[in-house]
Amino acid sequence: MLKNLCQLEFTINDKSYHFSCDNDAPIQGIKEALFQFQKYIGHVEDAMKIKAEETKPIETNEAPDGNCED
Repeated sequence: MLKNLCQLEFTINDKSYHFSCDNDAPIQGIKEALFQFQKYIGHVEDAMKIKAEETKPIETNEAPDGNCED
């Protein structure tokens, strides 16, 4: 089966990014697909932040000898 595709390519900081879709895809469908990609990436970023917070050492306001100074 042969199919015509449309591909967008952007180069940012020497890295190439591609988006491919059917040649006759409606604009509204393309916009929705890009929104879903952004939503997915947001979930990945949130998971990364949670993981970073879990591994971050707990900070305290106590002095090293255990005494707090006013």
